[in-house]
Amino acid sequence: MSSSKTEIIKSLFFERWDDAENTLSSSLVTLADVTKAIRDYNEQHPQQKRLVSDANPANFFKDFVRKRSSSNTNWPQSMLDKGYTGRQVTGGNQCFEFIPIRPGQTQPFPENQVLPPGPHTPRQRIESISMPLASRRLGRRDEPWLIQVIVRQRVIETHFSLFSSRKFVQIDHVQMSVKLAHSEIDALFLGIEDVGSKAMQEVIICCEAKGLRDDVLENQILRQAQAVFKLKGVSQNIVIPMAIKAIGRSRVHVIEFDAVERQHSETTTSLNIASDAVYEFVPPIEGVGG
Repeated sequence: MSSSKTEIIKSLFFERWDDAENTLSSSLVTLADVTKAIRDYNEQHPQQKRLVSDANPANFFKDFVRKRSSSNTNWPQSMLDKGYTGRQVTGGNQCFEFIPIRPGQTQPFPENQVLPPGPHTPRQRIESISMPLASRRLGRRDEPWLIQVIVRQRVIETHFSLFSSRKFVQIDHVQMSVKLAHSEIDALFLGIEDVGSKAMQEVIICCEAKGLRDDVLENQILRQAQAVFKLKGVSQNIVIPMAIKAIGRSRVHVIEFDAVERQHSETTTSLNIASDAVYEFVPPIEGVGG
């Protein structure tokens, strides 16, 4: 059974679809477009027990693609048959865009490089005894708490020291919950790395935290990295995207992606994993992965 959002997305697509030309008149969907489509849908379905909220259109598509299995199930088959899927877009009052599927693609949101850890993924235990006992016992099951733990226990610094090919000499946490136009970056770090011949360079590390039930979405990670270059005061030319996903009780999967360069930022369309590892907090920390 399709969801309300399925029908709303379908209406947004087909009002743009040109049968004669077999193409879209416009691929971008704005926040205003989403708001209007939600209101139109609610007016056409007054019998619904619960109306679709138009209070936060910026989260409309973000919430739709949060879980890959449900987004694949709920994406309109008629749109997939015409060769289109979608991806989130932020900034400029935009919400999402319709994009052509890749050759051979059979699902609207296929599995990509952001895979769960495999049997050969490195495992590393990391101490949590330095955290106050009350904090370990009263932790919450949300992403802000997860990123607090990651920052406090220096998981990012540990990962780059042990598993990355990059040669960092210093990493400092800069900020949490960095607000963007229609989303936010969970944490930013400033890294200084040795690039040889006694030269150093500064890079920005941006981190996205995901809970146990949420997927790591490549498009979201990439667009956040691209957005870093537009932040006031950021002059560095390299951003390293990272994802931290809870995968079990006191266990997280940390993923480093290849760096995004400022000069190629807008033309970069995909990310590859540079390194990853699974970390287990010992003793366990309440709220992390369950």
